[in-house]
Amino acid sequence: MREKMRSAGLNAYIVYGTDPHQSEYIPAHWQLRHWLTGFHGSAGTALVTGEEAALWTDSRYYLEAEQALEGTPFRLQRADDPDTPSLPAYLAERLPHGARVGCAAETLALQEDRRLRAALEPHGISFTTGEDLVAAIWGERPVLPTEAAFEFSDKRAGLSRSAKLTRVREAIARHRADALLVTALDDLAWTLNLRGADVPHNPVVFAYLLLERTSARLFIDPRKLNSALRERLREAGVDCYAYDEVPSALRSLSEHTALMADPAGINMRLVQALPPTVRLVEEPSPVARLKAVKNSRELTQLNACLHKDGVAMVEFLHWLATTWPREEVTERSAAARLFELRSAQPEFIGNSFEPISAFGGHGAIVHYRTSEATDRGLEAGGLYLIDSGGQYLDGTTDITRTVAIGKPDDRMRTDYTLVLQAHIALATTPFVYGTTGTQLDAVTRAVLWRHYRNYGHGTGHGIGFFLNVHEGPQRISTKWNSVRLEPGMVMSNEPGIYRSGAYGIRIENMVAVAADRENAFGSFLRLETLTLCPLDRTLIEVAMLSAYERGWVNRYHQQVYQALAPHLDTDARAWLSEQTAAL
Repeated sequence: MREKMRSAGLNAYIVYGTDPHQSEYIPAHWQLRHWLTGFHGSAGTALVTGEEAALWTDSRYYLEAEQALEGTPFRLQRADDPDTPSLPAYLAERLPHGARVGCAAETLALQEDRRLRAALEPHGISFTTGEDLVAAIWGERPVLPTEAAFEFSDKRAGLSRSAKLTRVREAIARHRADALLVTALDDLAWTLNLRGADVPHNPVVFAYLLLERTSARLFIDPRKLNSALRERLREAGVDCYAYDEVPSALRSLSEHTALMADPAGINMRLVQALPPTVRLVEEPSPVARLKAVKNSRELTQLNACLHKDGVAMVEFLHWLATTWPREEVTERSAAARLFELRSAQPEFIGNSFEPISAFGGHGAIVHYRTSEATDRGLEAGGLYLIDSGGQYLDGTTDITRTVAIGKPDDRMRTDYTLVLQAHIALATTPFVYGTTGTQLDAVTRAVLWRHYRNYGHGTGHGIGFFLNVHEGPQRISTKWNSVRLEPGMVMSNEPGIYRSGAYGIRIENMVAVAADRENAFGSFLRLETLTLCPLDRTLIEVAMLSAYERGWVNRYHQQVYQALAPHLDTDARAWLSEQTAAL
């Protein structure tokens, strides 16, 4: 790296952990930061200077990053720590006036490019984008995925691709633009009712969509489309071109075209291809908001999907309760068993993300990945956390349950009950139309703050429909989000408590924003809990719960039993009856 930097006249080089589409989850071909540093988390930025190497990541990944970077030249920078300098401040402190910093144009978003230039140039440090220096030294880099794309039927999607294209064009017109460049892979998949297998666990396909008032161009590896699918796209007014023809298409845009693109999504290689006569309309993708609000057909299917997923989860928890300690159960064997049970459900396609199957101290690593080297057996007196989800043709699921192995101690029960109370607070608080997820985040955390506890991740994220398990633009988080919550949005509710080296606790259900009531004070919304799976009664300190909270748990458990019991065998049904008995 340093030899390449010297040849390019660079004093420092930044490596982002993303791809040309600014994706959170990426195929092996684009895992350049992971190859360079050994850190596999979905959020993180690496820096190499002539003398130092560092990696910035957020609090979700601190423990994972510490382990991954141990014995490497990279030093962890805890991005959420107020005493940690930002990457630009770090560079300004260490580089001399006249220094040059570089980054790959293809994986740098316009918004981030501007942020870096604004921070570095006042210190006399120039910033340039160009060749990917990591790619240049990665000798056995995996090839781009070539799996075929497939059509997601109108019946599944609830809207035809023609209807969606019309709605997106209406949004383009409202922004007084002539065209839209769709860069996010899940936005493109939703718009064109396409799915693929280019990214592990996310059924998307690598492509760009250039949508104009009367035409649409899809840029995709031609091997991914069979003739029948290509023809159906053409019937909807979508013409197909090779994936790498996007820069050429942008260069040939008509003079004075107003091109709409998300500055956080369009990469600098594409920005640099735009003629000076093209006006860039910088707005968040209108597709993201359209996609976030699920239609009635999607919501109906999702409810059926969560019934199936609930059955698999109950079968798994019953298996765990009856297998340990009679037989050894490890993190990996438990995750494998859950996958096996989900696979038996109709229309199951695969996991929606790599499951977090974590026992004891591993549960405190928020995004822990078990491996042959780290696999732990479950032992009496510990907590087991399983965060998992499935991709089904009728929905995407995400659920976390924390289970006591043997008898839990008082601290475990107290922490679990506090997390449960925070979960209930979010699940039951009505809110006025116009409320954002940031406001609801405080409602959730206040329960824990009163007991001087907190967690380092968001409280909730959007969830796609047979798409990415993490979806925007809405989220429930301390980080400011101006997107108001709308009926039909599907999210997670997942507060937690983590004690380093001891255990992690998280309770996660999927919820949907729904209309509640209108009165003289406004229109009120609520969160409808969708997930069906019992809580661990042995971890609930009933005396800590109010009568209202006990009522919520009892009603939820009654709903779980009534929905799932008819689909279980005799033993699992009897076990579920015990787990859902009134507190």
